[in-house]
Amino acid sequence: MSDNTFVLFSNLHLLTLLIVTLVCVFIPLKMKNATQRSTENMSKIIAYVILAHVVTSPFKDLFYLENPYDWREVLPFHMCDLSEIFVAWFLLGGPKICYKIAFFWGMAGATLAMITPDIQKFDIEYVYFYIGHGMIVLGILYATITLGNRPFFKDVGLVSLITLFALLPAIWTINTALGDPANYWYLAQKPAGESLFDLFPDPPFHLLITTPIALIMFYLLYIPFFFIDKSKK
Repeated sequence: MSDNTFVLFSNLHLLTLLIVTLVCVFIPLKMKNATQRSTENMSKIIAYVILAHVVTSPFKDLFYLENPYDWREVLPFHMCDLSEIFVAWFLLGGPKICYKIAFFWGMAGATLAMITPDIQKFDIEYVYFYIGHGMIVLGILYATITLGNRPFFKDVGLVSLITLFALLPAIWTINTALGDPANYWYLAQKPAGESLFDLFPDPPFHLLITTPIALIMFYLLYIPFFFIDKSKK
């Protein structure tokens, strides 16, 4: 094992999770009582950093890694890539549905991805991975805590329907059209690194388990808002 081989829950992994958590909580809380101009400027900063990550990540994958990816693997179609685009779009004035999708996808997907990342080494890909996923969570928490947005009960069903009957078929079609090694949303095969996917059947049969799990997680994410509403009655 080389010195920079990624080890799940190693000291460096845990330190990274701690730093990301502190940043994602501190900035939204710090900006909560800032002036409108300051909060708008921070919205733009977060959005542009996210979009810069989306744009530069494929170039990193193709030209800077020791073992470059195929171009069909680096298009921004993974769920977390789309979460980045949706939350950045919302912070720049996009429709509320962008926030709703990003909230449930990002808080469920990005957090789990950071806990069990599809990473092989502590290298530039590791840095990019945590910047991208961390910015998703930061953008969502900023939109929620600082800007005062929130999901409602009906949004769980809405986002679930959009995911299952619009976006999932679209991603499946993209994978099929591009061919191997395109594997967006891991619909063709499991991630290479250690992850929760190792506990599930091989794709696409993993959807029989991951779909209800995702729905449960969506409802769990809504629970704090349920109690907030209940306390106000």
